[in-house]
Amino acid sequence: MALACLPAIASAQSCPPLRWTTLGTAGGPVPTIDRAEPSNLLQAGKEAILVDTGDGTVNQLAKQRLTLAAVRTVILSHHHLDHTGGLAAVIGLRWMNGFPGVLTLYGPPGTRALVDGIVASMAPPARIGFGLGKAPPPPAGSVRVVEVGDGARFTIDALEVVAAANSHFDHDGGGASAVSLSYRFTLGGRVITYTGDTGPSPAVTKLAKGSDMLVSEVIDLDRLLAGIRRQRPDMDAETAAGMTQHLRTHHLLPADIGAIAATAGVKRVVLTHFAIPGPLSESEATLRSGIATRYAGPVDLARDGAAFDVGCARP
Repeated sequence: MALACLPAIASAQSCPPLRWTTLGTAGGPVPTIDRAEPSNLLQAGKEAILVDTGDGTVNQLAKQRLTLAAVRTVILSHHHLDHTGGLAAVIGLRWMNGFPGVLTLYGPPGTRALVDGIVASMAPPARIGFGLGKAPPPPAGSVRVVEVGDGARFTIDALEVVAAANSHFDHDGGGASAVSLSYRFTLGGRVITYTGDTGPSPAVTKLAKGSDMLVSEVIDLDRLLAGIRRQRPDMDAETAAGMTQHLRTHHLLPADIGAIAATAGVKRVVLTHFAIPGPLSESEATLRSGIATRYAGPVDLARDGAAFDVGCARP
């Protein structure tokens, strides 16, 4: 019986799993009834990594039958609250349950201040205690922050990570602290590129070159603007023009995604972070046709909890 298992064991060693799960696929800060805020689970070999932690992350992780004990790393793309609103629960509940080890957080400049604020907010419950006998370790000692910027490279076990600054904050000001990052993840020659929030960006196209999978945000601009006009008929023309400019340059239209995917030669596109009002089905044709103007490869429209595997090439 043991001998029969050897080929499977050898295969797992030579081709460790590489899986991307879209835990939360909503776009923007407006809560919805059917999608959680942006968060993702990257399983690379034995590592379970959270990539962005929007509100609801811990609940979405539980739906994957995983506890926070399995998570040792969090990677943030940027600090908008729809991508970080669940981070306090990740840090706090991991601490409250007394899970061992250090949680390492990678993110752009400002991540340390963000985490310091979360840890400071945990002082009152720390004084009260939880009635569990042995107190959990101090939160500050169980969290390590590594701030990264454009061109940063780091490894998590066998996973290689490269960061690139994108165009999400190009028009916002904010100085050096206003950085939004896209990431390239490589494991054993297999590559997943995650755009995070970005507008059209040569840096993202370069980062994605040759990727097996491009996980991209997307916006249906016309439907979104129509929805905003219905909700805000009092909005003046200047404000409306500024919002349109912001949405068009800080996010990716379907045609923009098609151009990135085609130029970078990616094998598969997975759409998430849907900045789309109402049912996704009403935008699907628009999204697919816009991408198809430049890219002919497979395109998946992710749902919360959808998993996408990148397998190894067979010899």
